[in-house]
Amino acid sequence: MKVLSVIGSRSQLIRAGAVSHQLFAKGVDEVLLLTAQHTDDIITQVFFEEMDIPVPKYSIGIQSTNQGAILGRMIEGVENAIIKEKPEVLLVYGDSNSALAGALAANKHQISIAHVEAGLRIGNLQSEGEVNRLLTDRISNLLFCPSSKALENLKSEGFENYTCKIFNVGDILQEVAYYYGSISSSKSDIINRLGIKQTYALATINRHEYYDDLSKLKGIVKALNTINREQQVIVPLHQSKLRYFREINIEPIFKIVPYLNYFDMVELLKSSNIVLTDSGTVQREAFYFGKCSVMLRHDTEWAELVQNGYSMLGSTDSEFILIAYNEMISRKPDFTADIYGKGKASERIAEHLTHWNEK
Repeated sequence: MKVLSVIGSRSQLIRAGAVSHQLFAKGVDEVLLLTAQHTDDIITQVFFEEMDIPVPKYSIGIQSTNQGAILGRMIEGVENAIIKEKPEVLLVYGDSNSALAGALAANKHQISIAHVEAGLRIGNLQSEGEVNRLLTDRISNLLFCPSSKALENLKSEGFENYTCKIFNVGDILQEVAYYYGSISSSKSDIINRLGIKQTYALATINRHEYYDDLSKLKGIVKALNTINREQQVIVPLHQSKLRYFREINIEPIFKIVPYLNYFDMVELLKSSNIVLTDSGTVQREAFYFGKCSVMLRHDTEWAELVQNGYSMLGSTDSEFILIAYNEMISRKPDFTADIYGKGKASERIAEHLTHWNEK
């Protein structure tokens, strides 16, 4: 059996690595294709060696900033790999443009599609990620849900009446976070490098829409500056985004550090006392490392974390962010709840992939 896995970012590579090891153990021939859709991601040979992740056989270099051109290039690149490799299944992850491009290319060539993190919804069709999720789910043959809520979403949309197969496998990120979290202290000295000797909040501001609409960035920076007067705020940020701070006429007084490798990020997560983030990945990692979080968004596809009191929506409005922060900084929830499975998602995915077409 041959599987072509289409990956769009460093975060997806890390999650896909867990599945790759399980597929290899089962004798499955897997080929990785990296679109590198996020230009901020730093992916080097050292990254693959340190993370023990297979190196992709194919990598699509995309230079255009036009969204239509980017998607078209991705589809073309995936299609070329399909023609050469002739896989039986194409595997995609999450809600990225890479997932949609891979699914569309596979559909045109009548290749079975498996979607990891299927069924997630925010109910907003103005969101690019939401549109990608809906379209990818609809044309996929195997839908791997990370939670019971995601499974319920698909059922409510009538997916049980389609020919696809649906499985609640849990969240791959859980086992990934636990594994790398167990070894990160031996791989990173970020706490010493930054000279951290006090409590701090960890924040991320990476969504492109915040740099397209500077009013959103301004609201977030204003809130983080206020929090920084209470305790230090650390923000890992790619250098290319620094110029935008000069345009909003608010000088950030919090600590900005260069874009980090994964082990550095894990160590900062583990040692923080609260997380403020625009990333669903970091939101879940915060939960897995026992940290409350504030989402710097109006919505989240990982609604279980909000519903169970581990996270709170803060939007991009400084006032609402501060309300959420003040609520979550004092909250002490039980982080032992089993929301996203018991860390067996990659094993379950590999098992279903190898047997799904059996009668």
